[in-house]
Amino acid sequence: MKTVMVHRRGRLEMYRQGADTPEYWDAHWREHPPQTMAGMGVYVGFREAIERFMPREGLIIEAGCGNGNTARTIHAAGFDIEGVDFAPRVIEANREIDPGGRYRVGDVRALDYASGSLAGYISLGVIEHFDDATRRQILQEAARCLRPGGVALVTVPHYNALRSVRYGLLSRGAPPKDVPLYQYFFRAGEVVSELRAVGLRVDLVDGYDAYKGLKDTLGCKGLLDRVRACGPRWRRLVDHPPRWVRATAGHMLLVVAVKPGEAGAARQAA
Repeated sequence: MKTVMVHRRGRLEMYRQGADTPEYWDAHWREHPPQTMAGMGVYVGFREAIERFMPREGLIIEAGCGNGNTARTIHAAGFDIEGVDFAPRVIEANREIDPGGRYRVGDVRALDYASGSLAGYISLGVIEHFDDATRRQILQEAARCLRPGGVALVTVPHYNALRSVRYGLLSRGAPPKDVPLYQYFFRAGEVVSELRAVGLRVDLVDGYDAYKGLKDTLGCKGLLDRVRACGPRWRRLVDHPPRWVRATAGHMLLVVAVKPGEAGAARQAA
């Protein structure tokens, strides 16, 4: 499959195949179906942010939950969470594997939740597949549905310092005409600005998945795998290194934002 990377408008763009339709994701999740996730903890990359910021009371949604694996680990950690996705077949598959869980067919561009009704909103690698106007629409919906003090945790592929060095000299011209957009890679400032523009206050900016960031950018998978094989301590060092490494080389950018209000002030004081 042809992949084209283009540096344009201060971000990195990947052209490979369109990924902004339910049909694409239904096909994708057939190859990566839901698992029960029994005994599995929340992924280390965003575990601390969820435990630190996400409210323990009130409904949280994962907007664009896909195969639901992450939502199930978050639920097992004690949070009230509902998975939402616009791909109907994967929602059916989630319900089959987890009849007691909460899953709903829904569109992140027009959520079926009342204004101010959600305690939390989680979006893991979703908004990068949509154009600028649609991405703003998605974030506006997140802000609308959050209650005062509600928390949004949003992640996107990161146009980090390492990628900037490798791809920053690429053509800044027009995108290819024969290959559709797959996703954008964002600098931290752009995501922070987007969240502030919809009325949210940014409380945390971090990165995660330095393993993928390093292997994809430098091609050093073999070396990283050898280090990870040295033992649990070394594996964690590769999978979740110090924050400055995550910021420089993390594949994903993580931003936590809060809807201003009295509940948020109380949460911070606690």
